[in-house]
Amino acid sequence: MSFSSRQLGLLMATCLSMAVMHGLPVVSQNSSQNLLSPRFSPDPLIYNGVTSGSTPLSALAGAQTIKGRCQGFATDKPNHKIRLKEPFGFLSLKVFSGGDITLLVKGPDGIYCRDEPNPELSGAWPAGEYQVWVGSKSGDRTQYRLSISETRQ
Repeated sequence: MSFSSRQLGLLMATCLSMAVMHGLPVVSQNSSQNLLSPRFSPDPLIYNGVTSGSTPLSALAGAQTIKGRCQGFATDKPNHKIRLKEPFGFLSLKVFSGGDITLLVKGPDGIYCRDEPNPELSGAWPAGEYQVWVGSKSGDRTQYRLSISETRQ
């Protein structure tokens, strides 16, 4: 059996992607597993998704944050809802993507926006419900991976 250069490249990329992701449990974007308690497992908890939408994150935030106005665009409804059953002394929520993505989190203690590469919110998190939007600066559709972890990195 012989492969063309294109087929071989695609096969190698697929194998590499599988090797990188091997061992990481992945939860679908619409998962009902959104209630977290300290010492949850698996850690990290991984969600995959795709950015979309044309609603400005500044409109979704409804207020200016400590770091200024939220940048980018997303859907009207949050991509993820996370409920923390108890306070967390440390929790990290980080988004990985090859695109220019943004992050908006609305929770019981405020509204937070991040728009740097692979945006992250980490620190002490009070108990309560958090709405999470993952958007893009330009409104483009971009695949992403959301990681939730109690481990400091």
